[in-house]
Amino acid sequence: MAWRDTIESLQIELADVRAERSRRAKSEEAERRDQRRQLSQMAGSLEIAQLIEDMNSVLLRASGQIESYSSWDPPEPEAERVAANDLEIMHLGGDDDVEDADYVSTVLTWDEDGECEIAVDLGFGENGIYLQVNEIDIRPERGALEDALVEAFKEELQV
Repeated sequence: MAWRDTIESLQIELADVRAERSRRAKSEEAERRDQRRQLSQMAGSLEIAQLIEDMNSVLLRASGQIESYSSWDPPEPEAERVAANDLEIMHLGGDDDVEDADYVSTVLTWDEDGECEIAVDLGFGENGIYLQVNEIDIRPERGALEDALVEAFKEELQV
């Protein structure tokens, strides 16, 4: 009878632990949804896609390819391969939280004496929201983004 009493008391304890895990999971999911909403809003307010489209239209006469994706949306097959490679590279660098990090990316690629690329990444890091152009951290402000995009374009063309 002691065995039965032991496992029945464990059942009660287990129910409490499961309830706490469920509460924590719901809270984390709500926080993650809020972060994703913030990222989407910030990407929109910075007009990242429009700036990249402007560059493609004006500087490349619309000959470049633009891909936009977020970590929480299913990627296109090519984007999935690129994202998987990026995750693998980052993981090799020692970032254990990469797979859980949310981000929005917009990438402009074109061919001009070889393949050129400008990538804008907006995401959540250890210190809050980050914005990068070709893996260089910049202030999450429109003016800083515009300047960084011009510099990245010049760098790609070695101007």
